[in-house]
Amino acid sequence: MTNATADKLIALPGAMLSMREADLMLGGSDKVLEIPVPSFLIEHRNGLVLFDTGCNPRVAVEPEAYWGPLAKLLNVRMSPEMAVDRQIRAHGYDPADVKFVVVSHLHLDHAGGLALFPHAKFFVVKGELPYAYWPDRHAQPAFILEDLLPTRRFDWNEVTEDTDLMGDGSLQMLKTAGHTPGECSLFVRLKQDGPIVLTGDTIHIRAQLETLKGMAIDYDLEQAGESIRRLRRIQDLGEARLWVSHDPDDWANYPHLMK
Repeated sequence: MTNATADKLIALPGAMLSMREADLMLGGSDKVLEIPVPSFLIEHRNGLVLFDTGCNPRVAVEPEAYWGPLAKLLNVRMSPEMAVDRQIRAHGYDPADVKFVVVSHLHLDHAGGLALFPHAKFFVVKGELPYAYWPDRHAQPAFILEDLLPTRRFDWNEVTEDTDLMGDGSLQMLKTAGHTPGECSLFVRLKQDGPIVLTGDTIHIRAQLETLKGMAIDYDLEQAGESIRRLRRIQDLGEARLWVSHDPDDWANYPHLMK
């Protein structure tokens, strides 16, 4: 494996949600946080790569009809311009040119735009797809069947372990299960800005790197804690910085264009 690099990382803003810290992390406070729901577009010499797809475009126009009671509970705010395909166009790319979609997991705020990329090659950790279709009862509201059904004939590729997507060390899926059975993070090596790990929902807020605690709805709390430990080790050893996708401070402090 070489230490090749991706050409560019673009953070795409999406919906905003309101959640109590206690709902994002066991032992958290009742403080309400305004959390971003970004996706990430990566320019690579082998083609455009998208990490997560945000919320379904219908959430911008009929949130309660599409998400049900969760829309009001999470106070979801999204404009039509925040749909992931429209954002990709705003950066000068054609959504049809997205060749690879890496799915951190299939919750409604990460998998809503899957159907917008019918010609892409999709990567997911094994176990995530069946759980999304048949989740435990407590987790059912977090998955929207209508996000998934249009993709049943798509080019889905399941991985069982850490996977070097391009075979050159530039993009690596890290298996960080626990939040869901197939939760993953994405290691991105950039030429100028260095390596960074996009954490998906392995970590929701930075405080979890200290407490090492997951959230109440995690599929496997013990496994979730170990995945958080893994990412903290990566950070502490200086192997990569972490971009905690939902953390409002990370969203404010990281440049949204990295090379």
